[in-house]
Amino acid sequence: MVHAGTVLAGRYRLEQRVGSGGMGEVWRAFDEVLGRTVAVKCLLDGRPDDPTFVDRFRAEARIMATISHPGVVEVHDFGDDLAAGVYLVMKYIEGESLAHTLARVGRLSPEATMRLVAEAAEALHAAHDKGVTHRDIKPGNLLLRTDGSTLVTDFGIARSAGAAGFTTTGSLVGTAGYISPERAMGRPATPASDIYALGIVAYRCLAGHMPFTGDSVVEIALRHVQDDPPPLPPDVPPAVRAVVERAMAKDPALRWPTGAALAVQARHAAADPPAHQPTAAVPPATASAPTRPQGVVAVPTRDQPGAGPRRGRRLLVPVLVGLVLAAVATAGIVLSDPADSPSQSLPPSPGAGIPSPAADDVAASPPASPSTSPGAATSAPGSAVPSPKPNAGTTSLAPPRNLTATAVGAGTIRLRWKDTSTSEVGFTVIDGSTSRDVAANTTTYDWTGLQPATHTCFKIRAYNSAGVSAYHPAAEGDWVCATTLDGSGPAAPTNLRATTPSADTIRLQWNDNSSDETGFTITNGNTSRNVGADTTTYEWDGLAPGTYMCFKVRAYHSGGVSGYAPAAAGEWVCVTTPTA
Repeated sequence: MVHAGTVLAGRYRLEQRVGSGGMGEVWRAFDEVLGRTVAVKCLLDGRPDDPTFVDRFRAEARIMATISHPGVVEVHDFGDDLAAGVYLVMKYIEGESLAHTLARVGRLSPEATMRLVAEAAEALHAAHDKGVTHRDIKPGNLLLRTDGSTLVTDFGIARSAGAAGFTTTGSLVGTAGYISPERAMGRPATPASDIYALGIVAYRCLAGHMPFTGDSVVEIALRHVQDDPPPLPPDVPPAVRAVVERAMAKDPALRWPTGAALAVQARHAAADPPAHQPTAAVPPATASAPTRPQGVVAVPTRDQPGAGPRRGRRLLVPVLVGLVLAAVATAGIVLSDPADSPSQSLPPSPGAGIPSPAADDVAASPPASPSTSPGAATSAPGSAVPSPKPNAGTTSLAPPRNLTATAVGAGTIRLRWKDTSTSEVGFTVIDGSTSRDVAANTTTYDWTGLQPATHTCFKIRAYNSAGVSAYHPAAEGDWVCATTLDGSGPAAPTNLRATTPSADTIRLQWNDNSSDETGFTITNGNTSRNVGADTTTYEWDGLAPGTYMCFKVRAYHSGGVSGYAPAAAGEWVCVTTPTA
């Protein structure tokens, strides 16, 4: 786990955490070799459960490095550190995210909004010209410099048109409040999808609220498909209104054809004087987004219905509901909530035999159900669980995040989470029928006393003297589940280490804790190799110089297999072979 003072690769000294996103935490750091301040993005949880996720993180560096534009954050370096895992080094930008600006001022003026849209659209056009679609445009990924100019950041889930995808086939990745209708329906992201999302950003800046809200990410995604947005406030000039409405067209063919075209018209709209002065509800352009005079040019409008209701659209609701829910049930929608929070997963139901507790029946826990894949996380459908603490009211206490459950033995499931609060006095972990309290600042807990092959689901929340936080996972149908090991395998190995004796070889070493195994299986996520009993060292050779690879190991015999080492689902042992 990284902290202030951690030095990566003997070079980048972390000074202050400045933000976090769906893939990692961003730190202000000092490059002790070149003597400059940089931004370092460290992969969340250090080691991913799937090495392809590391490939995706590495791809972010390569993708961003191909885009040369003042509106795209410059990449300096990419590396791996034993303490922090993989990391990305970028140019440090003084400023704040648009999300922070909006939280502070509520709304932006039309002129400031159009300048922001124009600069973001130009940066996106540079990315689109390289075949890169961002796929997660939102206020949290737009950075405002102190001079008011805008940068597009966090290409962590971007995809190049010429590269293999890194997300699960059929899944959606992004933020529900800004997702385009075609992507909500399961179709691929295109540059037009980014333009739609930027239109939603503009709407949020002008209106002070999102156009579509709902009780779940699925409901919000569905509203993008079927509903017209409420009209923008009357103080928004017609030219600005026309730019935003066209960007938010349901049909991708009716949107601005390119980011460059959107930028041109946004600048024209910013220079078109409004018919009357904005009301006091719209703060004047601040240092975060000053205006820039431009020539006055008419903005083309589109011949399609405006913000009023569309007759006949409601007849399609049953079909649209079925299509969107089918995407959830069959492929899974990986969407984050509209408040720019970390992404949350809506996986398919593990089956009717694993209900979650009803809101009025805390004792009805998810029953045990053997899993075909012990330790694999699933979710149990049902209602949220009420607080096990009587008379505890909900507070502004931040809920924990990133809860994972991993079977580490026949009677134990290890729970890990991210502590996002500074004022809790403890956490309550619940399996639906019972709850256990753990101390403040705890991020790991072993739920013991289970039977072999027991399937158990969990939620967690923080509490203090004022009340409790929301549960995590927050969605009613989401639980984090795992199945304990069946107890038939040998004892698991421990203390796996990886070193690089040469440019084409990684040496793996571990502790053998069993006396009856017949061998060990080493996996890098894509392939595996078996070695004999009593082995504690293995050299994985045949690699190219500069290869980054992650490993797990487990023991086996005729009765079954042990748990993996490292045991936690989010941990692997990783190393990069030398380049020379």
